[in-house]
Amino acid sequence: MKVLVSTKVLSEITEKIEKGDWKPGEKLPSLSALASEFSISVSTLREVMRILEEKGYVLIEHGRGMFVRAQSYWRSDDMFELSGLPIGNMTSLLEFRNLLEPEMARLAAERGSTGQIRLIKDAASRMIANIEKGEDYFEADIAFHEYIAEACANEIMAKVMKDISDLLLESRRNTIRIPGSAQRASHFHMLIALAIEQRNPQMAKDMMSFHLNDVKQDFLRLRELDAMKDGMEEELP
Repeated sequence: MKVLVSTKVLSEITEKIEKGDWKPGEKLPSLSALASEFSISVSTLREVMRILEEKGYVLIEHGRGMFVRAQSYWRSDDMFELSGLPIGNMTSLLEFRNLLEPEMARLAAERGSTGQIRLIKDAASRMIANIEKGEDYFEADIAFHEYIAEACANEIMAKVMKDISDLLLESRRNTIRIPGSAQRASHFHMLIALAIEQRNPQMAKDMMSFHLNDVKQDFLRLRELDAMKDGMEEELP
């Protein structure tokens, strides 16, 4: 009987999201509030929300709550995949990001909902806080860029950013070797978030371009360091 109840609630919540009763970026009521609304136990509802997260309908952030995701994330396995791209090709990734992300920041400033913009700024703040505490900030870093993509109101852009998230993560794991890289990135994230919050499309676009140029400089430094390391190893007897 529990399976039937959970299936029914899963269908009802899915329908509410698809109909737009809850907008992308909107924070959902708490588990206890939703459990009361649908007359089911919290444990059953938790399982329902886990399924919805797997299907791409919601994003669950521990300590912050549950948020509705953009339609581009729904049943995303049916769309094209970019996950097969070579992880090591960071030069190609940077070229691609420079073509896409500044325009995405501009569109987010023009089209993003209040809820979506709040998520962008929260991710920027979370990255700064985690860096200061010496904690893992990668999730907040990637989420920041994905939230901007969702705020564009362009499902193809959002899908593309989601599909290259592994490449973005690998990029960040490389540049962390450069002292101050994470701090500079978090600073640019906040400047971008503030420009989007102020509905300043050109400023958001420019700040994203500056951010990506800074990332490019980090990769140039990495190449120099790797070249020096290779040279030293060749000189060893």
